[in-house]
Order: sequence, then C-alpha cells, then structure tokens
Amino acid sequence: MLRVVEKPSEENQELQSTLDEMLQPGALKMLQQALEAEVEDYIARHRDGRDERGRAQVVRNGKAPARQLVIGSGTLEVRAPRVNDQRHR
Repeated sequence: MLRVVEKPSEENQELQSTLDEMLQPGALKMLQQALEAEVEDYIARHRDGRDERGRAQVVRNGKAPARQLVIGSGTLEVRAPRVNDQRHR
C-alpha cells in the first residue's frame, strides 16, 4: 500500500500550533467538568453519612494544588476538586 507523506512545512507547523491552542481550552474544560461530576456523584452517594454530632462525613474541601497534565497537544494545568471523607478515620 502506498502512502503520501508530506514534508513538514512552516505553514503546516503553524496550522498545527494554532489547532493545538484552540483545542487545549476545550480539553481543559471537559476534564474539569468530568472531575466536578465525579466529586458531585461521590458526595451525593454519601450524603446521608453523619457523625455523632450530626455533621456530614463527606464534604467538598476546596481544590488541590495545580498539577501539570501532559496531553497530545501540550500541557494543561489542572486543579482537581478535593473531598474531605471522615468515614474512615
């Protein structure tokens, strides 16, 4: 089978760079939405868990420090939501 292989040109590299810049915000938004949905689901599943003082045992606890995540189009900085789960203390 024959394949056509283009030599990288300045124009192709510019187009690739522009596409990467356009895709990264969307990828970051999708990842953040998935993380938020996972945390919301986890908290909802444990909503009825209470300690002896009547306080919720599973609650949101801000966001984790930013981390670098390498994807195909570059690097994203992600701050995952945190959960404080007192059930296993």
